[in-house]
Amino acid sequence: MKFSCDGQYLASAGEDKVIHVWEVQECDVRSMRSGDDKGSTTPDNRPPIPDSSTTDKKKKLKNNKKKSDAPEYVEVPESMFGLSEKPICTFNGHQDDVLDLSWSRSQLLLSSSMDKTVRLWDIKTKNCLKQFAHSDYVTCIQFNPTDGDYFISGSLDKKVRIWSVPSRKVVNWSDLHDMITAVGYYPDGQGAIVGLHTGICKTYSTADCKLEQKEEIELHTKAKADPKKITSFQFSPSNPSEVVITSADSRVRIIDGLHVVEKLIGYKNTSSQFSAQYSADGKYIMCASEDSQVYIWKHEKPKNSGGAKPKYVTTTSYEHFICAEVTVAVPWHGSNKLQGLVYEPRSKRSGPVPVDDNVQATKPPQLPPVPKKGTEKSRNEDSEQTSNTEMSVSESDDGSSQLGNGAAAAATNTDIQSTAWGLVIVTAGLEGEIRVYQNVGLPIKVGNLF
Repeated sequence: MKFSCDGQYLASAGEDKVIHVWEVQECDVRSMRSGDDKGSTTPDNRPPIPDSSTTDKKKKLKNNKKKSDAPEYVEVPESMFGLSEKPICTFNGHQDDVLDLSWSRSQLLLSSSMDKTVRLWDIKTKNCLKQFAHSDYVTCIQFNPTDGDYFISGSLDKKVRIWSVPSRKVVNWSDLHDMITAVGYYPDGQGAIVGLHTGICKTYSTADCKLEQKEEIELHTKAKADPKKITSFQFSPSNPSEVVITSADSRVRIIDGLHVVEKLIGYKNTSSQFSAQYSADGKYIMCASEDSQVYIWKHEKPKNSGGAKPKYVTTTSYEHFICAEVTVAVPWHGSNKLQGLVYEPRSKRSGPVPVDDNVQATKPPQLPPVPKKGTEKSRNEDSEQTSNTEMSVSESDDGSSQLGNGAAAAATNTDIQSTAWGLVIVTAGLEGEIRVYQNVGLPIKVGNLF
């Protein structure tokens, strides 16, 4: 699954060879609640979202507390993230599994497949505009982030190619002598990083659409362990030299330049094509796992030791929540920073909203805004964590919090604005179901650490 650059659409595809495009919509929470609290459900058979207004809670606390009441740390907004009930368009044409998707800034969609082709789709005309033939499975693709006339592709034929979209021709290619399993452009479009089946990463200059190899990075695991394939790359939204690398050795690594600065441990990946993703602010990293969980790590800016090489850290603390047979988990970024537009649901849009370059940007409007509650002073102390509705928390043997039937992310900063409140994660699994998780919990005090 991939969100469009402006966060307005979500494309999904997989083993059924079909590509669906869904529209992001604002969901009115009040319409999801039922007037009867006795085991009622919403029209889509989900439990009703509890009313967490301060006035209602005070009244209910005086009487016998009902099981459906929201905990005090839950602040349900008036509107939440939602997806259209039906796809706004469906693309048929691939003859085998779809392996990767990529959006351009102009909202054209690329798809790669085991049928050895890449196809270009237009959601406006709902047509396939072009096909790009390869000699083997096309495992990975990405539009050039600064020039939608070009894209890069990686294939099991061991070749990485730069394609011209208008001419539908390869403008440059390189034989890496190993199966390519991941590829990604640098944010400025002037470089690319390629991941191989043997666990090696190679960096290239792509200036003037020419591939020129620069560096090679070998990700070491255990001393005598077999090398594990690289499954994805994603660059940090706040640091263009920082990239999160996912590999099939149950490790997520963050490199800054050519150095590994952080290793994230917890999730399970022995063969799957998982992709770890940054949140919009770069403060959290999340990834699906083979143990039917979604893992979330808090990511802080690495502290340099004063030398040229950044300090290396291993992060073993995380949050995770159950999501049966999950194969992909992606965060919603919610704003179009590339085009200078602010996302607003179609139902409320009269046209693009310009952003004044002379005004200092704070936080792009997202669904929902962080609530301002005067009662939070006493909660923002010591160690904190965020929670969401339908959540249960228990302590695991390794000291991590286990979240059941809900989404949450760790928040140790006492500033509410820096927590993961409002974070949206969309997942999909082997059963073909797309699920949406949104964090609506505020930080709470969980006790002294010492």
